Amino acid sequence: MNYNESQQKEIAQYAIEHDNNYKATGEKYEISYQQVAAWVRKYQKGTVAKKDVTSKKATTAKKAQESPKTTGKTEASALDVLSRKDPVLEAQLQEVKKRLGLI
Repeated sequence: MNYNESQQKEIAQYAIEHDNNYKATGEKYEISYQQVAAWVRKYQKGTVAKKDVTSKKATTAKKAQESPKTTGKTEASALDVLSRKDPVLEAQLQEVKKRLGLI
């Protein structure tokens, strides 16, 4: 049987109200556990997305206001970490150079 969006939402709400008991919800509406779980995820994702619209806008605005200095410091520190010499690798390199007669 095909369920329209409002029926899917109703079934998802029923499952949520009953502690996400997908098995019991599926048995009541004669649908599979997996289908109930999928509709609950879909419904929760939709409600969370609607609620978070304002928080996403706020986050975007905050990121836009971040100073380039902060970003520069992060990039500089990452560059510092990458440019550090590893003493173990340096010792291995020196040993290889000696074996090849380069030193």
